Amino acid sequence: MKKKLGFIVSLSTAISFSISPVLAQAPQDSDDSPVSASVSASPAQGSNAERETISSQTNSVNRASNSKSRPRIGLALGGGGSRGAAHVGVLKVLLEEKIPIDMIAGTSIGSVVGGFYAAGVEVDDIAEVFVKNKFTKEFTPLPILTLALEPTLVAARLVGYKPYDGLFDGKKFRNYANKLAGTKKIEELSIPYAAVVTDVVTGKSCRLSNGDLGLAMQASTAVPELKRPVQIGDKLYCDGGLINNVPVNHVREMGADFVIAVDIDEKLKDVPLEKFRGLGSMARQALRIQLSTFDLPNQRNSDVFINPDTTGINLVSFKKKDGQRGIDAGIAAAREAMPEIKRKLAALGVTPGNID
Repeated sequence: MKKKLGFIVSLSTAISFSISPVLAQAPQDSDDSPVSASVSASPAQGSNAERETISSQTNSVNRASNSKSRPRIGLALGGGGSRGAAHVGVLKVLLEEKIPIDMIAGTSIGSVVGGFYAAGVEVDDIAEVFVKNKFTKEFTPLPILTLALEPTLVAARLVGYKPYDGLFDGKKFRNYANKLAGTKKIEELSIPYAAVVTDVVTGKSCRLSNGDLGLAMQASTAVPELKRPVQIGDKLYCDGGLINNVPVNHVREMGADFVIAVDIDEKLKDVPLEKFRGLGSMARQALRIQLSTFDLPNQRNSDVFINPDTTGINLVSFKKKDGQRGIDAGIAAAREAMPEIKRKLAALGVTPGNID
């Protein structure tokens, strides 16, 4: 049953992204530069949403005080649902090799893993989120009940109940994230951090850089149709991966001189044509094609691009073994990239392990 539910949810997620007009998004010109915003949990008037104020990245960048005497190293963590376990594997290797991380921007699940790490959660504890399947349980609560209640929710709209479109509101996941992270504000984190989101109205890529951490994660992981978009003040945000799945440009704008990007999307591979006779196979392949296409600018604009092999791990997986598979894939990919990372850092005068 769980396998079927995972297939259904992953398929719906793939369809929601593949039918959207996703475009490659390289670092943008000044008129279209990514927007930085702060987020707080105060209710907006006349709604259950949260208020927003616009702010700069100055405070976040200043928190990376130890990096001022050397090039600042940033981490861009991409979206990909349950494949986010691979981010944990990459973090494990970066820590083992004493590669400093001065700032993090994450899209969707990348915002979750990056947020937990920036909040000081031990990497082994973040790994448990995937190995024990906690992410899936908190991200898609009671899928059978929700689907069963959908006709009732549709009927309720006829009498005036009109929430934003989506099966789940994401509040349960937000509360879980805040509990694990210690209910910290983004500006209180030990590492400058931003959750990348998409402005539903303007279509611009934005980053949430202050305020409630769990709320920022909720907005960044609000997959269209699956999760309801999140209103913050007079803005409405959804999953950042809709247009910017590996946020290299945001990390650059946060002040990074050297960017390590981690793309957890499935790679395009030669497969038998018969593979595309299966139910939902074309929607999933369409998503792979779109993501691989608009991830290319991010690859070119990063200093090191890590792409763990997440083949076969669904966007929303109910298989506990997929958690460990993802972690192992991240470890393998990071170790493969380590010679390049050390070589390029050495050229900048940075020697891992000899940094205060």
